Amino acid sequence: MLSISRLIAFLLVLLCVSAKAQDAKLDSVATNLSNYGLNQSQSGLYVHFDKNVYTNNDQVWFTAYLLKTITDMKQYHTLYLSLVNNKDSSVVLQQKFLIDKGCSFGALTLPDSLPGGAYRFVANTNLKVNGQPDGVFIQPITIKSTTITALNQTISVFKPYDEQTRKGTVLLRILTSDNRFVEDAQIRYQIGKGKQIMQTGTAKSSVIGELMIDYPADQITADNNELFVSIKKGRDTSYTRFSLPVRNASPYTVKFYPEGGYLVNGLVSKVGFEVKDAAGAALKAKAVLYADNEILDTIATNAMGLGAFMLQPQLTKKYSVRLLTEEREKGIHELPAILSKGLVLTSGSAVANNDFKIRVEGNTAAKVHLLVHNFSDIFLQTPLTLTAGIPQNVRFQLDSVPVGLQAVTVLDSNYKPLAERIFFAHYDQINTVNVAAGQQEYFTRDSVKLKLDITDRDKKPLVGMVSISCVQANRMLLANETNIVDYFYLHNLKEFSANSFGLTYADTGYLDELLLIKGWRKYKWPEIQINPGDQGKQLSSLGYEGTITRRNKKLNVPMGLSTIAGTNLNFLNTDSLGHFSIPYSSLVVNEPRLSVWLTMSTSKYDQYELKINEPQSELKKYLRQQAYVLPNTKTGTINENNMSITSAAGIRLKDVIIKKVKDERTDFAKNAFANACGDYVCMYNILNCPNHFANPGNKSPMKGGVYKIAGGTGSTVYQGCVGQELKPNLVILRGINLPKEFYIADINNKNEPISFATVYWNYQTLIDGETPVSFNTGDLTGKFKIIVQGVTEKGVVYGEQEITVKSR
Repeated sequence: MLSISRLIAFLLVLLCVSAKAQDAKLDSVATNLSNYGLNQSQSGLYVHFDKNVYTNNDQVWFTAYLLKTITDMKQYHTLYLSLVNNKDSSVVLQQKFLIDKGCSFGALTLPDSLPGGAYRFVANTNLKVNGQPDGVFIQPITIKSTTITALNQTISVFKPYDEQTRKGTVLLRILTSDNRFVEDAQIRYQIGKGKQIMQTGTAKSSVIGELMIDYPADQITADNNELFVSIKKGRDTSYTRFSLPVRNASPYTVKFYPEGGYLVNGLVSKVGFEVKDAAGAALKAKAVLYADNEILDTIATNAMGLGAFMLQPQLTKKYSVRLLTEEREKGIHELPAILSKGLVLTSGSAVANNDFKIRVEGNTAAKVHLLVHNFSDIFLQTPLTLTAGIPQNVRFQLDSVPVGLQAVTVLDSNYKPLAERIFFAHYDQINTVNVAAGQQEYFTRDSVKLKLDITDRDKKPLVGMVSISCVQANRMLLANETNIVDYFYLHNLKEFSANSFGLTYADTGYLDELLLIKGWRKYKWPEIQINPGDQGKQLSSLGYEGTITRRNKKLNVPMGLSTIAGTNLNFLNTDSLGHFSIPYSSLVVNEPRLSVWLTMSTSKYDQYELKINEPQSELKKYLRQQAYVLPNTKTGTINENNMSITSAAGIRLKDVIIKKVKDERTDFAKNAFANACGDYVCMYNILNCPNHFANPGNKSPMKGGVYKIAGGTGSTVYQGCVGQELKPNLVILRGINLPKEFYIADINNKNEPISFATVYWNYQTLIDGETPVSFNTGDLTGKFKIIVQGVTEKGVVYGEQEITVKSR
């Protein structure tokens, strides 16, 4: 709850406007705003993945940072990680990892059956807010496959409109990767989105692998113009989506964002604008600004599709923009309506250091109040008297304002919002991590020595914990990139897209445009009273909960249960009605792929029935219902119909098509060299050697056999595969994983190839002053990217460096 003592009324105004005492109405605004902030708060979770382009069978390494909490840190104990296919939001892989003191470390292996395409990792904590997962973080990734594509489909508009039938037609063409026709493929299609499904149908492809699909062109709108197609041929299945054209719609979208909120009659305003094509891709464009039919100016957007212009609107005129395409004007895009009375708020730059300057002007005399806040706490406030047509310059001293996004809001005499501007405070206080490499070029199987140090704006050293990765540069796709600084400071607002086109915070010009356009709002902060008791914010936790009944009746006395997670043995009891929940500590396993056994402590178990929920099934249902729009950018975009890379051995990696699978678990039994638990022995007699995961020379381990330990010295006796041997009184649960060590290859062993795209990964390293870090390169050559990011005592930090590896 925000108290009056926390409202700091310190403001330096160039026209010597003095601050006044707060009154009851301002106290009410402060209280309402604080309650709103509490009601809207979510945990902040960021996950640093080693790369964002993977292959099937690839290894994934990550470190998760809990940047913001909404309850006691001890309540956070499990990280849920799901891999979701963007084509149909199907969940193809789910795992759990331990959260300890705000961090989670983990590694997983992608299934070998994954098709290439666009995916996303979705991470969330074990907490739920009002029944919804809390702290959701999304990392877009691209997956390439080493298997030839069996089905390759394309959709194009064959005829946009037929005057007689009033229908349009699209052409679906299905070929194999070697350009052979796919005949008699079973095709199902659906036209529409959500509840607006207009047409469904089934058909088969022709002898030349084609199908014409008619659609009701007159009924197609931007809300229902999706064509979803599933294709099945034998055991192969493929899915695709296509946006149907909307009749008479402009191929371009132009949106306008007047600074402060509105255009006001007779007052000069800065107007941001954004241009996109029909697919949502940002466009660099030129346009002509009109007042009625009179040309006022020529305006333009940059490569990110963003631009701005100044305008002094008159109520008697209509303003519009027409895009120039091939030197010809095309389309009319009208500016927002003009207010007859009001005020405008303008700023030179929304990226501020120690002070933030604005100019306020109204076309009528008015008494207003200015607030600086973050939609939760008010930091500065002052009244201001405006004279019609006379602008007033205001400078906010930001000593009491924290680093990051803030807002300045102008309220009228009744404390209703009139104008608002988002700005970034103390930009110069963003910490930096210096990644110094001894040299820029290295040889294969060479030693890389780095020096890392974190400093504040005064170049004073800071203590921090960071995760470090070094990967092939072509495994970091710009369209998929995220970083902890952008996420922490910018992406907590819904108006910002998930994709940042690289390092947003590092480019102050782009950041200023982004705040004007993506941070624009029409005063969506609370306009109604929100009482603490009315917030309705209920916290719960994901976890295993169940019930035991006897002959379909509730129990009368508690029953004992036991869990076995490797060497982690625990006991628990139900309540007198048979209800129970399993503590997360009983689910922690110290080996990957190790299951947890749950048994009833009774010899008459056949008289009882045990039912237990699966928290990841709940998550799967939630994820399938979430609408996710893949960030659309022409910068670094890969053609989804030909997503491929070349391996070090010269093999061309292509998309494969999903085989029929029953669930998201990896079916290790398909691999002849691995047993039902997924355990295998490589040619060097190493158990579960990560360097030869999919090598055809592997074999299944024998129970009682002695094998070398991967990544270390010594040997181990294999205890056999028991994870799949179900017993009558046994329920198999998924455990919470602990991190495994990053495999460090022996560069002196010339007989063992080192072809990892990730040559170095470190979950967490303490940086206290200049800190040395060293690792070895492998056999892959080319450019490699080093990424360092994490947390410090004064906020988050990010740094990167690029090196080149050459053959000896």
